[in-house]
Amino acid sequence: ASTRTIISYGYVLLKTGHPDEAGQVLEDLLKKNPSKDDEYYIKSNLALVYWKKGRLDDAIATLQEVIAESKTSTIYGSLGYLLIIRGDLDKALEFNLEAYEYNNTNSIILDNLGQNYFLKGMYDESLEVYKKLIAQNPTFPEAYYNYALLLIVLGQKEKAAEMLEKALRSKFSYLSDITPENINEKLNEIRATEEV
Repeated sequence: ASTRTIISYGYVLLKTGHPDEAGQVLEDLLKKNPSKDDEYYIKSNLALVYWKKGRLDDAIATLQEVIAESKTSTIYGSLGYLLIIRGDLDKALEFNLEAYEYNNTNSIILDNLGQNYFLKGMYDESLEVYKKLIAQNPTFPEAYYNYALLLIVLGQKEKAAEMLEKALRSKFSYLSDITPENINEKLNEIRATEEV
């Protein structure tokens, strides 16, 4: 199989919940002296393996190494998200604004920026970003879940519940950090306050 096919196979393994096998496939491929482009592609996928195996700092360092040489919306999206998870929201925001400048229509980049603003308490900015994102009808649950968290804070619980329902209908994968249980928990919280 071609290098790109093997990389895709590694990614599918990861997305379906097999990080050890994915890591093995990608690390073996890296040893075969791939082209620079393929090396960046392999490393950007390996970074996700590291993240899923609890090696957040290694994942971030790998993506920082890649983005220094090769900028893509996918790498901006992955690294922006991992920087939020690490918790330095100022540094994450600086990076996510750079990502937005690079591509202001990519749904992952928009979700990262919206979530980053939300976590910093910048609700107006977050709302602007989420309006733009939701208009694109994203296919991943985090977009609707994160928007719902903002709407709850803004007192728009009915609309938040609507977004959580949409999140439940989205496609979940091993790379989703949000589970149907998280979403149902939030829905139940909203319903409980409506009943009071």
